[in-house]
Amino acid sequence: MRPAREGGIPVRVKNSYNRHAPGTVITKTRDMRKSILTSIVLKSNITMLDIVSTRMLGQYGFLAKVFSIFEDLGISVDSVATSEVSISLTLDPSKLWSRELIQQELDHVVEELEKIAVVHLLQHRSIISLIGNVQRSSLILEKAFNVLRRNGVNVQMISQGASKV
Repeated sequence: MRPAREGGIPVRVKNSYNRHAPGTVITKTRDMRKSILTSIVLKSNITMLDIVSTRMLGQYGFLAKVFSIFEDLGISVDSVATSEVSISLTLDPSKLWSRELIQQELDHVVEELEKIAVVHLLQHRSIISLIGNVQRSSLILEKAFNVLRRNGVNVQMISQGASKV
């Protein structure tokens, strides 16, 4: 991708499951005024951890302690959302490991985290990723939440990157 980007060469991304679909063309410049949502990605069988501690309020190093537990156990974190007293994060075994985490490993993660916080382990969740025009993100979220509400889906975590994609 880098040579194409640096050379201003458009790249067409095709769907290997539907080779007759037109695909998506990635170009150096694009008129984003009309574009709202460019892609939706679903990941299933996600493990989510909700880590809550009032001890993290106004303290430095709490996030480092949490992530050092994952580092020590060789477990990679996928998505993260934080507030004043909680950290919610997801683990995606299909993407991050050559094998799925076994329940004993998840139990060990929870056991280590419970030394510094209250932990809620939520398994068999899904992540819906919306990729679109960041300047129109409120409109994207409004439409997405309306669809989710109509279908009885309860959102448990929101994470938004600062990317301009």
